[in-house]
Parts: sequence; structure tokens; C-alpha cells
Amino acid sequence: MANWTQKKLLAVIGGSAVGICLLAAGGVYYAQGLIEEVEANVKQKREGITAAEAKIAKIPALQKDVIILRENLDEYVRILPDTRELTNFVRQLNQFERQSGINGTGLQMKPRRESKTAERFVPIEYTYEGSATIWQALKFMNLVENYRRFVSINEFSITAGGGATGGAADRNEEVGDREAVHQVRFTLQTYTYNGKVEGKEAPIPDYQSLKEVYAEDIWKSRVAIGVEGYEHKGPQGRRDILVDPRERGDVHLEGPSRAQQRELLDRYVTTVTKLREMLQRARKSDTTLFEVYSLEKGVREGLEKVTGDFESDSNRISYAPYRLRWAQDVAKPIEDLRAQLNEPVTPQRETDMFLPMKELQQLVADMDADCKSGQLEQAKTRYEAVATRLAVPASDARHGLVVQAKSWHVKAATALDFKALDLKIQGVVVNRGGRSGVLLNGETYEEGDYISDDLLVKMVEEEQVWFVFRGLTLVRTM
Repeated sequence: MANWTQKKLLAVIGGSAVGICLLAAGGVYYAQGLIEEVEANVKQKREGITAAEAKIAKIPALQKDVIILRENLDEYVRILPDTRELTNFVRQLNQFERQSGINGTGLQMKPRRESKTAERFVPIEYTYEGSATIWQALKFMNLVENYRRFVSINEFSITAGGGATGGAADRNEEVGDREAVHQVRFTLQTYTYNGKVEGKEAPIPDYQSLKEVYAEDIWKSRVAIGVEGYEHKGPQGRRDILVDPRERGDVHLEGPSRAQQRELLDRYVTTVTKLREMLQRARKSDTTLFEVYSLEKGVREGLEKVTGDFESDSNRISYAPYRLRWAQDVAKPIEDLRAQLNEPVTPQRETDMFLPMKELQQLVADMDADCKSGQLEQAKTRYEAVATRLAVPASDARHGLVVQAKSWHVKAATALDFKALDLKIQGVVVNRGGRSGVLLNGETYEEGDYISDDLLVKMVEEEQVWFVFRGLTLVRTM
């Protein structure tokens, strides 16, 4: 049997063995973590290498494009004007005017847009105005677009004019005496080249050898540089699309232009159409009595307003097609409206002298909406149109609605009277700790003061003053 010393020795040896095993296991775990970290770094590096190789693969193509552009830069710059060429371009426009027959009335450079960074190509725009026939304008545009410099017309407008009696039409032998002359406006855009932009060009290794390799591609790109032209072929028997073919070119009409006559005609047609729709609604069987009154009143007022200048405006319509429309769409409908208003409406037999429940509900709802939307006069008119049919007894089920309608009428009438008061607010003093005041019509009033027997200053604020008028609280803004 082993003695105590031997047992102790065996225990120490066993404990040491266990510790060594634990240390070995920890070392293995730590080493495994390092291995995973190294593998992740290797994977990341490989991905970076793959991306770099993809970029490197694009370098030859990019070098080729850059070399072609650099070798052809002078050709690109040649079609763009510098400061000296801009002056020559303005002179060239005078030649284009003579060639096309256009009569120029103004050339103005637009303000350049400010840029925070320097640019190699700076846009420049001119506004050109003049008078010309449609064919002169097209020829001028063609000459500008085919100019050897890079110039384009990016905006244009043509305002139709009347027959030509001189000016632009007389400057071209091909233009007849009856051609219409229009007002034209063009926006001419070009660029200047700024070769002093900051920055250095990226060097390309073995540039001269690569230039010889890409010589054919450089030549093909140079040939493609330029502005494709188009030859303007003139009228070729076509008519001016801005001239109405129904009107003879040799007839000069006095008075407003056709555009003004058209505007006048359209305004009358729109007004008459609205009046006809109002009268049609008034004649429908489901239209309530107060709606009929309001609609017929609106039609009568509209007719009075339309017929006030009817005769003088009728004489202003001189263009034959518009005269026909005036007779069909304005004069005849106005006569029909007058006749229909004068026709007696067959009254329906009434079993009840008071307004029906449905119409009373509609009246209250309409007056509510009118007052809340500020249509006070309309709310007052609705009530007064049917006031004679609202005297229902207190025992009637409609009495509550009548009370509501009267209440809205009182509010509308009171608000209208308050609106008509001459109250000029000239200043306010707001006192947070006491009574505030207002300077009204040259006199000072404090909160709670009476201005008149039925008008009281209730509250004063910075932007508005509250009043009590005939028991109703109303506000006036500064």
C-alpha cells in the first residue's frame, strides 16, 4: 500500500497533466481563431486583387479613348469660338440677315451663369429678335444651324402677324406682296473653349508608340467631327401655316386683330353658356323655390352685364368666320334667354303654404355653408327669397329648422352691417398685465369700452381686434 507521500506525488502529477491538457486545448482554440482571421484577410486581399485586375483590364481601352480625344482636341476647339471669333460671329449674323431677308431688330447676350469650378467649355447664349415671313425665318435658322462653328438654336417663338407691306418682305425678291410678316425670337447657343483650366493631364506611358498604333482610329474620329448640315429648299408651293387660308391676303381689316376678336368671342360664348346652364337648372322639376329665385336672379344680372357692351363689341367682330359664330353662339342664345325668362312658369298646386321639410333642411345647410365660407350676402339672399313661407307655428315639426334659418340670417345680416362700418384701426397697445387699447378712427379705446350703443371693444391682440356687435362677436384684422 502506497504511503502518503506517493499519493501526494501522484496527485501532483495528475494535476499537472490536466493543466497541460487545458493549456493545449486553449492553444488549439487560439490558433484556430488566428487561422480564420488570416483566411478572412486572404479572401479580402484576393477580392481587392480581382477588382484591381478588372480596372487594369480597362486601362488599354481608356488609354485609346483619351489618346483619340487628345489628338483631335484641336479639331473640336476649331468649331468652337473664342472671344475673337464671337465678334466675327455677330458680324456673320448680318450676312445671314441679308441672305434670308429677315429684318433683325435686336441682338442681346444673355447673362452667363456663374460656376464655382472652372470649366473648359463655357456656354454663351444670345437672344435675337426680328420680323420675317415664315420662309425667311426658316432660311435664317438653316443658315445659323449650318454655320461652321458649333451654334444651335435651342429656343424660338413666332408671333403671327398680318400681310406684308414692307420691311422684311421687301428685302427678298422671292417674297410676294401678300406674304404675312411675323415677329420672331431666337435663342442662339454656342460655347467658348477655356484652355487655362487648372489641372494637369494624366501622363500615358509610351504615348508616341500608342498614337501610331491608334492612328487609323484617330483619323476616323476626326472625319466624324462636325455639324451635319441641311439645305433649306424654300416654300416649294407650300402655304404659310400661320395664315388662315380662308382670309384673302389683299384685304386689310380695320379694328382689332383676329387674336383679339377671338378672345372677345370666346369670352362672350363662355358667359352665355354659363347663363344657359343656370336657367336650365332653374327649370328642373326638383329645383327648390329659393334655388329657382337665386338662379333666375343670376341669369337676369348676367344678361344685363352682357348686353351692356353688346352692340359695341358686336361691331368689333369683323372677321367673317367669327361673325358667323357670333350670330350662332352669342346673339341667338341671348335672345332665347330673354324669351325664356319672360315666359310664365306654370305654378304647381301647393297643399302647404309653408316651405317643405326637405327644402327647409336644404336651406339651413346652404346658409350654414355660406356663412362659414364667407358668402354672407348669398346666405342673406337665400333666406329673404323664401321668408314669406317660413312663418310656421311653434307646434309644427319644421319650427326648429325655421329658428336655425332665422339665426343664420341674423348672423349674416349682422356681419354684413359690421363689415360696412367705417372702422379704421390705426394701432394697438397690448398690455399683458392689464387692459389693452386700440387707436380707432383717431380715438383711443380700451377693452370693455363702448364705441357706440351696439358696438363694444372686447379684446385687443397684436394682429386683430375683437368686437361685440349686436350680441355677436366679430373680429377685424390689422
